[in-house]
Amino acid sequence: MRDKPAVSPTAIPHKQSYDFALKDGDWLDTGIVLGAGELANFTVKGSFLLSDGREVGPDGLDRGWKDLLRQFPLNQAKVGALIGRVSDMGATVPFLIGADSQVTMPTSGKLFLRTNVSSDLTATGNFKVKIKFAPVARTTSAPITPVGTTAITELISPDIFADIPRRISDEASGEGNQGDMVNFALVGTKEQVDAAYKAAGWVAVDKSVQDAILNGLLKTLNHEAYTEMPMSTLYLFGRPQDMSFARADPLLVAAVRHHLRIWQTDKTLDGKPLWVGSATHDIGFEKDQRNGKVTHKIDPEIDKEREFLLQSFDAAGVFTGAAYVTPEDPMLKAQTATGGSFYSDGRIVVMALK
Repeated sequence: MRDKPAVSPTAIPHKQSYDFALKDGDWLDTGIVLGAGELANFTVKGSFLLSDGREVGPDGLDRGWKDLLRQFPLNQAKVGALIGRVSDMGATVPFLIGADSQVTMPTSGKLFLRTNVSSDLTATGNFKVKIKFAPVARTTSAPITPVGTTAITELISPDIFADIPRRISDEASGEGNQGDMVNFALVGTKEQVDAAYKAAGWVAVDKSVQDAILNGLLKTLNHEAYTEMPMSTLYLFGRPQDMSFARADPLLVAAVRHHLRIWQTDKTLDGKPLWVGSATHDIGFEKDQRNGKVTHKIDPEIDKEREFLLQSFDAAGVFTGAAYVTPEDPMLKAQTATGGSFYSDGRIVVMALK
């Protein structure tokens, strides 16, 4: 009935200092397996010559107009800057390193390094990277559960989801077209929810076309990528979503993106609010069976998006525990509000946020 999801690999003992030479624009596997919370100090020297003639150091260069049409591993970082990531999961969000920085590892896993360049920018040169780690306190005693917290596996049960609708609707009355399924839940305050999504690389989408136009203009003037395209309003508990988040590549955001909607319930677990949501992955377009217009097509293997959300939170180290629960009446196969089909194993992943 309840299963524990996979977790990141456990850190193994490693040296306190390493030197690496980064010689191209691809990810460099350092081979160092780190633990969540480890503190790494980076000192980087050298330069790269990009195929468009620009020379960049480890801090990178401000983006030019052409860079707005490029897809970078870390869109928030400057062109050519040194970046890193922990683990090679697709949901992992890279972090900026630059020439001189101190970074706390967000989760456990293997450390990778690269220059922040797009696929059409060849980078030739060399970054000499020195990494020093702060000593890690080790203990053989059992882990201590923080006061006022309970393991997530002890908190959840199918009964909690008995009166929570399995699906969302395109009308507030609930009598409209039934759509995507509820496939995840979060335990935490609104501030914890916002912070978790931000750390995991998700952005809060714009709420209206007017907001999108203004935000898109400001992003363009600042040479930044725009990924906050609005999503449609859907309903659960007779009201629209409380929050909406997305992860997308700037060039593909109109057709392909990870996106989700969240509602706060009237329930609490361990003294904190319970939120439920629906996560889907837009993979293109299809005909809307309601009106014959063009609409987004979601990946019918909807459980993949549930796992992507879990992996993105795991890679960012934002939850204290996670587990699956299967409701008494699980959703296994259905159609979206627009007529597309999807299928699932019916489980809901529940994450207790830090």
